[in-house]
Amino acid sequence: MTVLLFDIDNTLLNFDTAEEYALKKTFEKYNVDLTDKNLEVYSRVNKHYWLMNEQGKVTREQLFEERFTQAFKEMGVELSDDMKEINDVYLAYLAQSHDLITGAFELLSELHSEGREMHVVTNGTPTVSRPRIEDSGISSFFKEIFISEEIGANKPAKEFFDYVFNHIEDADKKKFVIIGDSLSSDILGGIKAGIKTIWYNPANLTTETIQPDITINDLSELPQVLKNI
Repeated sequence: MTVLLFDIDNTLLNFDTAEEYALKKTFEKYNVDLTDKNLEVYSRVNKHYWLMNEQGKVTREQLFEERFTQAFKEMGVELSDDMKEINDVYLAYLAQSHDLITGAFELLSELHSEGREMHVVTNGTPTVSRPRIEDSGISSFFKEIFISEEIGANKPAKEFFDYVFNHIEDADKKKFVIIGDSLSSDILGGIKAGIKTIWYNPANLTTETIQPDITINDLSELPQVLKNI
């Protein structure tokens, strides 16, 4: 029996639309224009800070405190409001958005009907991740939901995956597969953990560094791929 570890953001749930919704509501509250340029600036800064967090260069607390400070600086926006408060408002709005990636529900339903054991592995906070997973209607497909903030380690750290393996009954790493969109957290994490990796790559990007075992461009490809593993 293959055990499937699913990333959530931009693998099963559309994080880009969630981020845009949360930023729109947050910026409205603080009277900041959400232009295409400002959205691009925040998204770029946010991804940079999450990458540094994955690499252990900044803590989760630093990420939350500094990403809006840096983004507003690059936007040329000056606010006297507390950045931690702004971040908390943003996270509250982020938790409200739960659009599924096209085909995600159908995929999980099919895999569940096949008797697949599935778990969530996500770098996130429980106050955001759990409501989004629950409200999207997919939580019942998963046996466990593993969230980095609760574990105390992030993908791709070995400690994250050790925790996952230690909390899954009769875990045999040879039977595990991780499916995710991020090379730097999902695929690299799976490689470090010694398990099979499937890169969900809808944009058909190329990579010369981190090499997944298998690449798919559409979620509908996954059932057949799993049958051949």
